[in-house]
Amino acid sequence: MHKCEFPDGVRIFPDGRNELDACTYEEIERWKNVTISVLRCKVCGHVELAWYRQDDTEQVDADDFD
Repeated sequence: MHKCEFPDGVRIFPDGRNELDACTYEEIERWKNVTISVLRCKVCGHVELAWYRQDDTEQVDADDFD
């Protein structure tokens, strides 16, 4: 399976800087009391997110999603 793409290599930058992702996401899990790190490649600038559990991390039930 490949990541979603817009047709014919179309790239959209709604704010003139950040590229719009072609994927349509749905929330499948939610956690609270975690540490989030925003990581950027020093070479190309690609951004990724990482998260880490804490002592009080809890998974939230899907019934509690907004």
